[in-house]
Amino acid sequence: MNANELADLIGLCGDGGYNQDAATMLRQQALEIQALHQILGYEGVEVGQEYLDECVADLRKAQEK
Repeated sequence: MNANELADLIGLCGDGGYNQDAATMLRQQALEIQALHQILGYEGVEVGQEYLDECVADLRKAQEK
């Protein structure tokens, strides 16, 4: 299951509202990770998905402060 499929499932659960917000955030993160993959690919750097996920999480935490 990929992030967009998970977002679809989250969006279908419950009454909407919070679930829709979570699904939207998940889709946005998937796009950000894809963009990071492309940028690194242009630079000739290959990085695993797990590492990129951690980087995105760290960036989000920094933005919240």
